[in-house]
Amino acid sequence: MRINTNLMAINSQRNLDVNQNELGGVMEKLSSGLRINRAGDDAAGLAISEKMRNQIKGLYQAGRNAQDGISLIQTAEGALAENHEMLKRMREMAIQAMNDTYTNEDRKKLNLEAQQLITEVDELAVKAEFNEQKLLTGDPTGKGLAAVANKRELLASALANYYIKVGSYESKLGSAYAIEASTKMEQVAQSVLDLEEKISALEVKASGEKPAAAQLVLKDVSHLRIILAQRNASIAAMESSATTLKESAAILQASAFYIEATSVTDAAKQLQATMNEQVGPHEFTLQVGANNGQTINLSIKAMNATALGLSATKIDSPESSGIALSSIDAAVEIVSRQRAELGAVQNRLEHTVKNLNNTAENLQSAESQIRDTDMAAEMVFFTRTNILSQASQAMLAQANQIPEQVLQLLN
Repeated sequence: MRINTNLMAINSQRNLDVNQNELGGVMEKLSSGLRINRAGDDAAGLAISEKMRNQIKGLYQAGRNAQDGISLIQTAEGALAENHEMLKRMREMAIQAMNDTYTNEDRKKLNLEAQQLITEVDELAVKAEFNEQKLLTGDPTGKGLAAVANKRELLASALANYYIKVGSYESKLGSAYAIEASTKMEQVAQSVLDLEEKISALEVKASGEKPAAAQLVLKDVSHLRIILAQRNASIAAMESSATTLKESAAILQASAFYIEATSVTDAAKQLQATMNEQVGPHEFTLQVGANNGQTINLSIKAMNATALGLSATKIDSPESSGIALSSIDAAVEIVSRQRAELGAVQNRLEHTVKNLNNTAENLQSAESQIRDTDMAAEMVFFTRTNILSQASQAMLAQANQIPEQVLQLLN
């Protein structure tokens, strides 16, 4: 029997250390719920699970990005819905103004509301924002605005020519109406009526007189008829002058309508085309994936009055209203197309969000299989290790008592 080296105690101590270490690892897993708490637990599993965790966080953020994109689209689409309402009202008024039961003054009042709506189309395009980014003004870099300004000058020049003709027309027509309503015209017309009454009275008188007396009365009648003819000639001259002015005014009006239908309309279309081609749409790139290149592009064209072709739209005459009706119909089509594009992207984003959430859930499940601990299995291992640890402690105590048996020999 040896007492300097107690091999049984040393063996029990070694087994106790092993069991205690295993028990500590099991308790760490049970307390954290993780199978891998450090790289040493499973180096490859840790690397894979960390990569999965990065993907999962990226997928959830991509889902939030897509939801933000949907919110942006809904903001823009709501503004365009209001544009549609204003265009419908403008179209209604244009049809109303084309009806000849309304006077030019009535049409001017209708045109006042139409111009206010056109102004609001511009204001709405500027005010429609998402996170301080304008949605309906086109490319925010300012590209192409110089070309737009040049085309705007051409439109202004065409409108100036149109309004010069309109001014001349109104001046001529006003002169004609001034002649017809002049004091002189009224006085001459009244004198004609008076002369006709006087002649009629004298003729009645002559019919009741003797021939000699009747002849004298008829002589006066002849003299009055000469004066009446002169007065009628004066009226005819004034009416002829007024008619000539009205004919000139009609020619000027036709010229103004021609300028509006050609030069003004062409300049407005060129301005619209330049706005849409040179300025271009506002491009948004939505990051809807956890990796590079997983994006959805969204384009929103400018939706102001210039881009919609309403820069020269007015309804102050039947002819202008007819031109305006065509312009408004084209604007409605532009807004409808843009809303359809936004709706298509929104539907795509909604499906993208569902797919991102599904993918993240599946990855979470896969990562859990690698990283999380199986509590039932660990409890079984904990029970085994705990019993072994207690048994090792008991055996160590027994092994430490064995050398004491040497004392019996010494006695």
